[in-house]
Amino acid sequence: MIRELVQTGQARYEFKVLSYIGPQSDRVGLGMICALQQSGAAFWEFYDRFLVDRSSAHRREQLISFATDIGLDSDQFTQCYNDPATRRQLNDELNAARALGISHGPRTRVDDQSGGTTFTSIQRAVERAIP
Repeated sequence: MIRELVQTGQARYEFKVLSYIGPQSDRVGLGMICALQQSGAAFWEFYDRFLVDRSSAHRREQLISFATDIGLDSDQFTQCYNDPATRRQLNDELNAARALGISHGPRTRVDDQSGGTTFTSIQRAVERAIP
């Protein structure tokens, strides 16, 4: 999808961290934001670990340990995690998604309409939106 739609200039890709499940989801959301600050690849490692593999992080310490395991600077990660600005960013992203009508993920939007969840449905929606 990135290669065929975004890199060709037909679409823009934007990812919002949605922590809508509760405190555990909030902790993972904070961790994902902090991972992204250090490395885009680390963000996707967090994504895979907690969203695809459905791992759990019941405590802040588990997230910090995982950040260290994937090669992030633990001091920088911890500082980011504890920073109230990171919590505000997480809340801002959730509010922005809700303003678009997105309450949970993964979801796509094309011209303020659902783009579906498969590559084919997203591709068709983008094609319909291109003048």
